Amino acid sequence: MKKHQFKDLKKIIEYILFYRPDEFGLFLDNDGSLPIKELMWALHEETGWRHIRIGHLKELAYSGFELAFTLEEKHIRPRREVSQKTPDAVPPRMLFSAARRKAYPVILKHGLRPGNRSYVPLATTEEMALRIGKRRDPKPILLTVHAVRAHDSGHPFFPGGDLLYLVKTLPAPFISGPPLRETPPSRKIPSQKPPRPREAEVPEMIGSFLLDPEKDPDPMRRQRRKKEKEQKRLRSRERRDKRRRRS
Repeated sequence: MKKHQFKDLKKIIEYILFYRPDEFGLFLDNDGSLPIKELMWALHEETGWRHIRIGHLKELAYSGFELAFTLEEKHIRPRREVSQKTPDAVPPRMLFSAARRKAYPVILKHGLRPGNRSYVPLATTEEMALRIGKRRDPKPILLTVHAVRAHDSGHPFFPGGDLLYLVKTLPAPFISGPPLRETPPSRKIPSQKPPRPREAEVPEMIGSFLLDPEKDPDPMRRQRRKKEKEQKRLRSRERRDKRRRRS
């Protein structure tokens, strides 16, 4: 990057950190830090900054410019103290958030939680909510937050600029969204046993019948035939022996 480009990058980062993070759908944690990955998401949405990578931020840190922020491993942090968040205030009647599709059923059951951040951001417009949601899911689900009802029930809301309100947690009864799609019940296919091999069918022949040895009415017949064959064989042998002796 050229020197004037580093200078412009420095200005936009300082504008985000010190003046209008809400304009980019961002907010600082209680210690004043901002995750670098969220800063990168916001920069990539701006025309002229979509090419920025973490390497450019590291180059900026060693460029010789006097920076009002420090670059850490995973966070960027202002060098001077940023004005503290406004105390609890009455929010608009409705606020908006955008949920990842995978997280939507959990949110409807357990509400909104901050995860590894200090607060959950709620947008004053649907457009800003969807802009934030698309950073984690290309097709997020828009949620409507009944903010005044939640505030009247004892949940504090902290203004995070003109476009955001911050909450620590928000129970599910104050959140509404489209109905969940019911997953069709799984149809278990019963395990089928392999079919038993069918016995070969013997074609019927007209005017004939098949003999079954096991159903012979005279079971000694086979033994008698065997004995007769053996006796016949012995007589033949005796006749051959007599011819040999005569010769």
